[in-house]
Amino acid sequence: MKRVTTILFAFGFLLLAFGKELVAEEIPAAPASITFGKFYQKVLAYYPKLKQQGASVEIAIARKFQASAGFLPRIQGLVSMTTSNDQVYVFGTLLRQRAFTQEDFSLSRLNNPSSRTNYNIGLHGEMPIFDSLQTVYKVKQAKYMVESARYDEAFSKMEVLLVASDAYLHTIAIEKLLSVAEEACKNSEADIKQADELKVKGMVLGADFYASKVIFGSLKTMKNELAGQKDSMHALLNILMGEDPLSPIQLVDALQEGNADNRSLKEWLQEAYKSRPDLHSIEEAIHAQEADVSRERASLLPNISAFGDLNENTQNFDTGGGSFAVGLKGSMDIFEPSYFARVRIAKESLRKLEYDRNIAKDSIAKDVTDEYSRFMSFQENLPVLHEMTDDSGQAVDLTRPLYQEGRKSVADLLDMRQGYIRVYQAYYAALVGSKTSQARLLFLSGQLDESKTRKIISGGE
Repeated sequence: MKRVTTILFAFGFLLLAFGKELVAEEIPAAPASITFGKFYQKVLAYYPKLKQQGASVEIAIARKFQASAGFLPRIQGLVSMTTSNDQVYVFGTLLRQRAFTQEDFSLSRLNNPSSRTNYNIGLHGEMPIFDSLQTVYKVKQAKYMVESARYDEAFSKMEVLLVASDAYLHTIAIEKLLSVAEEACKNSEADIKQADELKVKGMVLGADFYASKVIFGSLKTMKNELAGQKDSMHALLNILMGEDPLSPIQLVDALQEGNADNRSLKEWLQEAYKSRPDLHSIEEAIHAQEADVSRERASLLPNISAFGDLNENTQNFDTGGGSFAVGLKGSMDIFEPSYFARVRIAKESLRKLEYDRNIAKDSIAKDVTDEYSRFMSFQENLPVLHEMTDDSGQAVDLTRPLYQEGRKSVADLLDMRQGYIRVYQAYYAALVGSKTSQARLLFLSGQLDESKTRKIISGGE
């Protein structure tokens, strides 16, 4: 009996444990809570375009090292094998191999030597002393291009922040509006149910009842559209983070009104000209091209270098002779047909970059001006829409008792609820528009960073 009891106890324990595993498998995973800071860091770590800019920076740094190598000596190892019966070759090879004898002076051997093989192993080194300033200007040009690439990378980081904040803000707004729509649908469903009961008793007109059902259908359509938009935005957030689009997430940060930046358009433009990383990138590229123009102009100057050779010549690797040579050599182009074309290309490339800078400044002025007008429009409309949300809520609250008293129809009540959702829709659109517009102004003026974006989202100072 005791044995049976023990077996049943063990079986029950295993069944309980197995049952817990089944229950645990059936419970869906809780959505991951994501603050904006956490979301942004994940987007920053994944964003492919930013990684591309990082690679560009590394390439620019490598090119700087490549240019600096022009200051260093160059050493080559040389190996060759030659066989010939050419009289001059054989005579010289015997001397190099330290194998020349008295018999080699005979006319027959001088005129008709046997073929001889020579294995040459050597080192050749060359040290630039003056290379017509080519290396100096190449290093200078590469240095400016490194800075240009870093400015491009900084601008891409701000672009990542702008994309992340835009997606995050719109998702919060959709979730809030969906909550408003769900509440309105829930209350409207109760009103429809009550109206149906009153219709049966003859206290509500059939026309009003069916009109209210049409409005209720419109409310449910709005709610369903918002639910779809919410799922779509959650998928977008996951994609930006490089995660499974269907992973459940829950946003933590709240969307609140706050004090907006009240700088004038002139101040925004001045800050943009001073801080835009892409504008600084063009400036560095211009400096780099100026160095290239100087390099091409200096290419007519002489080139002077020191050289050294160390050679070992042998026929059988047992005996042989070594030699060395050191010296200086110089060269200078007396007539170089492509010189003027190369200088012209460099100068025109510089002019093109200067035009690019002017085009960028004009584009910045246009973008900042347009965004500033948009931002100010949102700022003017936001208080009005905020007041309208309160008014629409009051309208719903006051219409409901009038409907219950028979002084308003159920269609009137649902129409008020529909208007209530539309007012909130306009309000959240203006609130998000105001915040994204402010973030875009900071982006266009080269000032957007994570701390400023967090303040925009939370409405802080």
